[in-house]
Amino acid sequence: MKALEKVIKDAVAADKYKSGVREVLQSVKESRLIIVSKSIDSDDRAKLEVQAKTANVAVYEYPGTSVQLGKLCNRPFRITAIAIKSGTETEIDAIMSGKGTAK
Repeated sequence: MKALEKVIKDAVAADKYKSGVREVLQSVKESRLIIVSKSIDSDDRAKLEVQAKTANVAVYEYPGTSVQLGKLCNRPFRITAIAIKSGTETEIDAIMSGKGTAK
């Protein structure tokens, strides 16, 4: 979980991210990782996963709600999806391999 928080905070600080389903869908090709909250609509999630698979981008399900994801991005509103454009291969692998662990 720490690696995920670090990658998100670094991307937000460097303005290397897009938030919201519509913006994420438009920027899938430039993204390195897509993070969706548990509370995302199933139709939106399906669209994102199809686009991500086509572009060979990993999709990670954030274990919290869209409100918690918004807070993590320093935004006062809910965020159901975020596309990260920064982050090293090692950081992304750490996030994806740690899917089932909560620290």
